[in-house]
Amino acid sequence: MTRKLGDILISHGVIDEEKLVAALSDQRAFGGKLGRTLVDLGYVTEDQLIRALSQQLGLETVDLDHLEAQEDALRCLPVDACERYGVFPVRVDAAERVLRVATAEPDRQTLQEVAQLAQYTLEPLLASLSSIDRAVRKHYYGDATGRRPQPATRLGDPLSAIPVDTPPPPGAPNPYAIGTISPGAGAQDALQELRTLVIRLEKTVEAQSRAFRALVDLLQDKGVVRRGELGQRTARR
Repeated sequence: MTRKLGDILISHGVIDEEKLVAALSDQRAFGGKLGRTLVDLGYVTEDQLIRALSQQLGLETVDLDHLEAQEDALRCLPVDACERYGVFPVRVDAAERVLRVATAEPDRQTLQEVAQLAQYTLEPLLASLSSIDRAVRKHYYGDATGRRPQPATRLGDPLSAIPVDTPPPPGAPNPYAIGTISPGAGAQDALQELRTLVIRLEKTVEAQSRAFRALVDLLQDKGVVRRGELGQRTARR
């Protein structure tokens, strides 16, 4: 996982330097992950993306659409983290402290952040962007069509509020614990909550970015702007 995604795709002849520059410009303008940007622009297919990464990095692929979810694995990561980092927990070995996660972009820095959040050693598997999205909707929100139950019923839910001054009674379950990860001291709980709030903020920004991208796609479909053009113009400002 030392080479960048764009370099890998160029080396496999999937894209050229011009398309990579356009995609990077769009990514800087709209946010999000490079792989998703390349797919949204129509420069690569999800199969091309996964095949290139699998061959180059020697990682296994996983079919999330036919995966039987492991509840212990789901509890290792909050849903907001899965949506932010584009990952899905597949299997956990609690004894060995190893969590296998599906990702469409096995970026070392991203996976290190996920490992720090989960407090597990990660073993990455490759899966398509859309299959990760479907798996998150199905196994965290309860329905593959995206219907979302009340937050209290979701596995791996993020912390719900800043810790209150009054601690829970002795012996009562800690409402801020996430699954099998033991809560730390008060400072560690506050740090974990801060991370969760940052994830939620980034999620809101990403949703706004998707709405703006949808508007750009409409303008592109109508021939008002060319693909990648807006991102390039933004980068020059």
